[in-house]
Amino acid sequence: MADTKETADRWVPPSVDTAVDRKTMKSLMRRNDSTGLFKFALCVLSIGLYGWFYNLSWGTWFVVPTVILFGGTMSLFVYSLSHECAHGTAFKTRWLNEAMFWFSSMLFGQEPLYRRYSHAVHHTYTWFWEKDAQMPFTVRKKVGLFTYLRWYTGLEYHFLFVWLAVKHALGRFTERTRAFTPAAELPKMRRNSIIFVAIWFSVAALSIYFQSLAVVWFYIIPKVVGDMISMTFIGTQHFEMGEDDLNLLHTTRSIKRNWFWDLYYWNMSYHIEHHYAPTVPFHALPQLHEKIGRALPEPEGVIPITIDVYKAMRNRHLSVEADALRMPTNH
Repeated sequence: MADTKETADRWVPPSVDTAVDRKTMKSLMRRNDSTGLFKFALCVLSIGLYGWFYNLSWGTWFVVPTVILFGGTMSLFVYSLSHECAHGTAFKTRWLNEAMFWFSSMLFGQEPLYRRYSHAVHHTYTWFWEKDAQMPFTVRKKVGLFTYLRWYTGLEYHFLFVWLAVKHALGRFTERTRAFTPAAELPKMRRNSIIFVAIWFSVAALSIYFQSLAVVWFYIIPKVVGDMISMTFIGTQHFEMGEDDLNLLHTTRSIKRNWFWDLYYWNMSYHIEHHYAPTVPFHALPQLHEKIGRALPEPEGVIPITIDVYKAMRNRHLSVEADALRMPTNH
């Protein structure tokens, strides 16, 4: 009886050897608007400042570091805000969360409903090949450097989602998309895709009509440059980890915290913690880490993990055999 009561009073996700009492977990899951709005304002104002520096540096060598700063923070910010809003945890007020979801998803380049439902199945089947809709590679296949570079630049990633938006706007959904999207949501996904495609064409047409390169200089070029930074952060989450494995510690990484990048990454450095309890808002992840951190692997930095990912990819490409499905290269 005591064991049953203890189980009922504890939140114990599989594969993490620790527990958080339900009262604490309920407190951690509490959302609010003020924290998200403050962080949003801080991000937008600082990115705007970096954009001003970028504008002032045109025609000088300073354009290189300023476009990296401006583009990197912008790309990481819109990805992270869209992700947090997809979970419904960025803001307590639903309409505010959904409005920010549309804003960030438009800048990120992915239709909101596809983003939400594909990400939900990612949490359900984290790094299960052919089940996780956000898993681009598998250790079952040799992956060359060129394939990785196409993904890390963000070009392949975004061309894919532009093409998906066009297909969805035409009412063409793959079986995979139908599998993880509620049938009642497909017409809404098509409507959203039509709006996205219409906005893209309108912006392109207006830029041509007014002979303006503003979108190119202040969005496309910084976004392309910045995607190399944001995709590197995203790649640390699961790349070259164990596959088809229910053990969260084998499929997911947290990374060392960096106060500057965490501002724009919305605390997703705590990525194991996020998968442990996806309904805990970004601002409560540090507190969650305090509760379960002792049971988690010691996090490493983005650069060492990226090097490990490349080495693992290279070894597979050269046919160096390893039990890659079950043996993650780095926790």
